[in-house]
Amino acid sequence: MPQVSHVVLRDFTERIFVAAGVPAEDAGLIADHLVTSNLVGHDSHGVWLVAPYVRQMRENYVRWDAREVLRENPSLVLIDGHGANGIVAVTHAVDLAVAKARTTTFGFVGLRNITHIGRLGDFPPRIAAHGMIGSVWLNGGGLFLAPYGSAERRLRPEPIAFATPRRHGPPFMLDITLSVVAGGKVEQKVIRDEPVPEGWLIDREGRPVTDASRWRDDDVGMLPLGGMQFGHKGHGLAMMVEMIVGPLTLAGCTKGDRGGGGGTMVLAIDIEKFTDLDTFTSEVEGHAEWVTSAQRLPGFDRIYAPGEREEETRRRLEASGIDVAPRTWDAMMATATELGVAVPAV
Repeated sequence: MPQVSHVVLRDFTERIFVAAGVPAEDAGLIADHLVTSNLVGHDSHGVWLVAPYVRQMRENYVRWDAREVLRENPSLVLIDGHGANGIVAVTHAVDLAVAKARTTTFGFVGLRNITHIGRLGDFPPRIAAHGMIGSVWLNGGGLFLAPYGSAERRLRPEPIAFATPRRHGPPFMLDITLSVVAGGKVEQKVIRDEPVPEGWLIDREGRPVTDASRWRDDDVGMLPLGGMQFGHKGHGLAMMVEMIVGPLTLAGCTKGDRGGGGGTMVLAIDIEKFTDLDTFTSEVEGHAEWVTSAQRLPGFDRIYAPGEREEETRRRLEASGIDVAPRTWDAMMATATELGVAVPAV
């Protein structure tokens, strides 16, 4: 398995996107997003997406400049991206939300008609870096989540992510799907020829499916967060995300062949309109210390606060390099060769 420095991997990825016709500024931003996903341990949203992204980009890469403002007031803006790149669009939306929150306490940006936005957890910390609470919600992703009590694919993974500033170091950050795992994590099992753990997928009879090759079969669905025992919680949360994000972004709720879905909601909350930042960070640090100092069970080396596991992984992989699955590396090399991009020695 190739082990690649994040610096080398980012440069290689950026050069591929530039060769595919993506403007240099956008190519760097998208490459950084994907490689950082690998770097923090989320290969599900990492460089395995380079080859499919390039196929899409070569057909029709739409810049952020193509956007249309549908509605705006001091606290919100609703935007139709007209197919703009999702990672670039949400990065710009973060800046818009922060600017509005500075004057109105709450800054809301709704996006529709943009491409795949990558890893949600990348975006709220950008808001937290401004001394604000950040959240990003999406009623997008593949239609593979089964409602509790069914195996039919009726919901999307409905990911949500939050971040708050802390006194020292990277923000606290939570990034989860309301399916038991992100679809990209199943894709990683396919790429690596590994079985799917029991408790992720079921068939129409409710039987566990562990054969990753059946992932795209219509008779296989993913369980909601909470699984067979408590999946009603993930199911309910997923429906609420749809009912909030779909209408407020003007993307609409998912309704199968009747459309809907693909809305992104970015929210920034200016903490200093409520209390001073020192008081806020003192409170959240105190809470994190209280929770993470709990007595550990056998086999647990540490209790983590949200986001700390990702940062621990980042430090480790910055030193050791990123393990890129052979099939992913082969696809990147093939794409690079097709575009005339030099492949780095690893």
